[in-house]
Amino acid sequence: MIRFHHDFDSLLMGINFEFLENYTDTIFALSNNLVLIYFNPAWFNFARDNDGEPAISERFILGTHICDFITGEILEYYLEVFQRILQTGKIWHHDYECSSPKMLRKFYQTVYPLYERKGLLIVNSLVKEAPQDETVTNPHQAIEADYRQPSGLIIQCCNCRRVRRVGNKDKWDWVPAWVEKIPEKTSHTICKVCFEFYKLDLKYLYGKQNYS
Repeated sequence: MIRFHHDFDSLLMGINFEFLENYTDTIFALSNNLVLIYFNPAWFNFARDNDGEPAISERFILGTHICDFITGEILEYYLEVFQRILQTGKIWHHDYECSSPKMLRKFYQTVYPLYERKGLLIVNSLVKEAPQDETVTNPHQAIEADYRQPSGLIIQCCNCRRVRRVGNKDKWDWVPAWVEKIPEKTSHTICKVCFEFYKLDLKYLYGKQNYS
């Protein structure tokens, strides 16, 4: 498997390539036009150990643009953030969730501009991992009549992975079966609670006043 573009190491600006290769946190890199140019071994190790393979290897391929694996409001968020980092050359930090049906996982993401801002290095550090607390998640059964929208789509938050109920756009439920295996015709967006967090993050980092 090819994991990096042939000239990726020339963009590292003093960062040791072997250090990235041996680092236990998952790392990937984007070119300045936001195309995937690197994955470290830990990226695929994490996917393998958490039942993410072969889907991860099939979906995240060198040369793939960010628009091909992120959609909706969350795509707009990351496009703005990544472009801002490329413009300013400033390191950026962010918290996000990537949980499984049984485990709560929270990550701390750090994005570094590469040499002459020709790309971005994204490091994802696991900061919390604990069994899911059902008194908090309040799990629901995967009953399509409750969640399949009139459009025929299941709507799932790409951050917390809860699913929007039919007839109530503000009601999102934890459906473990659909976290473990995404149902057919699922559209990923972001729920109201997570969106508010992302809005605050942008305002705090960049002084944005037009997110409402």
